[in-house]
Amino acid sequence: MFSFLMPKSPPFFPLLKEQNLLLREIGRHVVSMLENPQVMNQAHKEIALLEAKGDRLHAQILRLLSQAFITPIDREDILRINQEQEDCMDSLQRLDTRLHIFEFPRIRFPMLQLTKLAQEMLDITQIMLDGLCLRKDSHKTHAFRDLRHESDMVMTTGLAELMEDRGNLTPKDVLLALQWSQCYERMDITLEHINTLAETLDEAVLKHA
Repeated sequence: MFSFLMPKSPPFFPLLKEQNLLLREIGRHVVSMLENPQVMNQAHKEIALLEAKGDRLHAQILRLLSQAFITPIDREDILRINQEQEDCMDSLQRLDTRLHIFEFPRIRFPMLQLTKLAQEMLDITQIMLDGLCLRKDSHKTHAFRDLRHESDMVMTTGLAELMEDRGNLTPKDVLLALQWSQCYERMDITLEHINTLAETLDEAVLKHA
């Protein structure tokens, strides 16, 4: 009868899903800038706008969480998901910045494959988050591990290719190799952030589904 007087939880699930959508859109733009370098400048601008929106959303969730009396799931789970999705966005933007600044004359195939695998992993986090919001069992541990294992193999191949290019190297060749090494390192960090996000979502699904 007096339920309307009870405090209500802020819309954490819609906000986390919106944050996940921004994250996946950034990932798609990174893929597109490697598939078609002609759109790199535009993709770089779009990523900057999306990441800025993500920053505001991250801050909004933190503010609401600090004020909320009731939360739909454990407070620490909301905090971790919010922070880890933000970390993924930040890491993807840093990768985008390097790719944009370095202006590589050609795109290395392993890097393109890694961005596509990262996008597939992010799509799995959407499924897991949707399941969490509906309190359904949606953990995708095996599918995610398969993608992570594949990404490790592609990363090894990409780094091996850099090591193979050791013939009559010019200073420009050395610089390119160093720049690609930085991009692979940032890609590896990004994959670690995505993996951490997936593990957190998996734990939350098992806890609350």
